[in-house]
Amino acid sequence: MGRSALKYLIVILIGVALGYALGSSSIDVSEYEDKIRALKAETSDLQSKLEQAYSEIKSLQNQISNLNRQLRILGIYFSPRGGCEDEIIHWIDQANKSIHILIYSFTLDSIGDALIRAHKRGVEVKVVFEEDQITRYSEYQRLKAAGIEVRNDTNPRLMHDKVMIIDGIIVITGSYNYSRSAEEYNNENLIVILSDRVVSIYEEEFQKIWRQSRG
Repeated sequence: MGRSALKYLIVILIGVALGYALGSSSIDVSEYEDKIRALKAETSDLQSKLEQAYSEIKSLQNQISNLNRQLRILGIYFSPRGGCEDEIIHWIDQANKSIHILIYSFTLDSIGDALIRAHKRGVEVKVVFEEDQITRYSEYQRLKAAGIEVRNDTNPRLMHDKVMIIDGIIVITGSYNYSRSAEEYNNENLIVILSDRVVSIYEEEFQKIWRQSRG
């Protein structure tokens, strides 16, 4: 009920009560009946609208909850020296089943070390390198020597992806290469996403490039 309607109803009821209390026989209650009925109807209408509003709010809350379950941002990082390297190593060390990587430039020993640790504890590690970036500084040969499955991208242009998929549930991506320049000098970005839907899209792309690549 609106405040004005409630106040009006209270005034009417108080007036009626006072009339009886004072013994006045001049007050005719019937003259208020139409007004009381109208106020009750307004109250009922307001109650219906309020219930509808609560229902809509509940529906929106459920939609938000579903979206949160479908996609959660676990972290956003920027370089230089903004935590990108440490965050990647953290998630590699958390991996239990698989680590799939598409990477343009990969020269950081620290990330290579983390992948070798994961491989040794039984995690499936697969890495596709951009062929033009496989130099003497690349982690390609070191990972291959450690028994990790590595391949060269066969795109005649460039494979400019920077993607890591952890356990089929987390995607780590952005502009950040696994290189000292990206970590210490360049302006780069990194985002960590938890989402079945997003992961499935990235995993499909990884598998396509993996099949097209050569070891």
